Amino acid sequence: MESLENVRELLFKKYEGLNEHRLNHILGVVEMAEYLAKKYNANVKDAMIASYMHDYCKYDKFSEIEKLLNEEEIEECRKYPFLYHAYGSAYTYKKLGGKNEDVFNAIYNHVFGRPNMSLLEAIVMISDYTEKNREYPTCIECREILLSGKFNEAIVYSLEKTIAHCKEINEEAHPRQIETLEEYKRKINK
Repeated sequence: MESLENVRELLFKKYEGLNEHRLNHILGVVEMAEYLAKKYNANVKDAMIASYMHDYCKYDKFSEIEKLLNEEEIEECRKYPFLYHAYGSAYTYKKLGGKNEDVFNAIYNHVFGRPNMSLLEAIVMISDYTEKNREYPTCIECREILLSGKFNEAIVYSLEKTIAHCKEINEEAHPRQIETLEEYKRKINK
């Protein structure tokens, strides 16, 4: 499972011909994460494996994903359904033999990060938001911030925009999302 070739093959087996849009997104995340890992001296292979796996369970049934989760996670995902695929993908990584805890956490927390996240987690999270196939104006703007060398500022921008989006559609932002935003605001204001 820790082989890039195996993870890539697994991804293509699941998505090729089934959902080319999602496959292109995942490949875009892999490309951005590889670039950022090289730029910020993170483990490139780990960044790529986590990126290949981050949306692996995106279209799986919630009832199937719940079989992988504990009660607390199930309750959390029922309140915030957008987390199902992240948690399911992380546990699938482990189920398939993945042993790297940082890779697991990067997959698990890729939707909006978490306070005290590792560099790898931050890279996968921001790569998901800024990869080249994301054509939303906020994603394009965030990508420009990121590529100008403002890593933490890009994370703040992405979190502000996703929290604003939650409000626009009358959904509650996850408390961890808000905590992560506050932490990264403090980082850029030091």
